[in-house]
Amino acid sequence: MALGDSATQGIGASRPERGYVGLLAERMRSQTGGPVRVVNLSRSGATVRDLIEEQLPRLQELRPDVVTVAIGGNDVRSYRADRFVAAIEELMAALPAGTFVADVPWFMHGRWAQRSQGAAATVTASARAHGLRVVPLHATMSERGAGSMLTDFAADWFHPNDRGHRQWADAMWAKVRTAPQLAPVLGPPT
Repeated sequence: MALGDSATQGIGASRPERGYVGLLAERMRSQTGGPVRVVNLSRSGATVRDLIEEQLPRLQELRPDVVTVAIGGNDVRSYRADRFVAAIEELMAALPAGTFVADVPWFMHGRWAQRSQGAAATVTASARAHGLRVVPLHATMSERGAGSMLTDFAADWFHPNDRGHRQWADAMWAKVRTAPQLAPVLGPPT
């Protein structure tokens, strides 16, 4: 099950299945040799508060085997640290054990860079405190540097393109494929 915002929907990719959720599902299919059912509850424009109010109740109804969360990019636009910390803490406390939580994507310009760095640190600290599995999306993106704006972003300069979604999927897969709770399903990491 995928929770999040427009990036979780695959916005910016040439086709939805080339978004990071589709790529991650395909890797799981390849690893297991069996079917993978994806339930994507994400919504374009969603903030952390939206995820808590709209997506989280559905998660509790469905009881998925694997849960991924990528949220916070939209919160960076009107960032208030106190509100963000409170919302993230509420979200992390409500997620099931073993959830894969991506920290906030890297924004490389001015105050957006500071905000995204602070938001990523908040997500990481809270997820770890709740025993969730942190996906270092911020570091994955920032390590690629400013030139990645030309290679990894869609025409809107906000969403990842096909290459960017592959980077996100790689970061998620690095955590998913080594998760002890998935070893019986995925087998040994390849």
